[in-house]
Amino acid sequence: MYKHLQLQEQHERASHRQMGHRAVLWLLVVFVLILASVYAVRFITIARLQRQVAALSVKEEAVLAEQNTLRAELARKNDPQAIEDIAREKLGLMKPGEQLIIFVKGD
Repeated sequence: MYKHLQLQEQHERASHRQMGHRAVLWLLVVFVLILASVYAVRFITIARLQRQVAALSVKEEAVLAEQNTLRAELARKNDPQAIEDIAREKLGLMKPGEQLIIFVKGD
């Protein structure tokens, strides 16, 4: 009977150890799943932010190009020759003593 009790105790200890191993294994699985989900969320966030950075870089290039065009236009507007060209071409103005000649095509 004493041997039977010893065997039963050994069996119970082994069973408890096995349950402990299972619990540790389950905790490890849960931990890995949580870690994987956190990683996935971070990965998705980083990918989204990279797309936004790329889109903003394209916009920045377009805005800088437009800014350069506007600066060149502004510099040209302060140029006396450019002002005279605009006055002659768009407004039809002339300097004193000049005459405007308009050519008409014939049939």
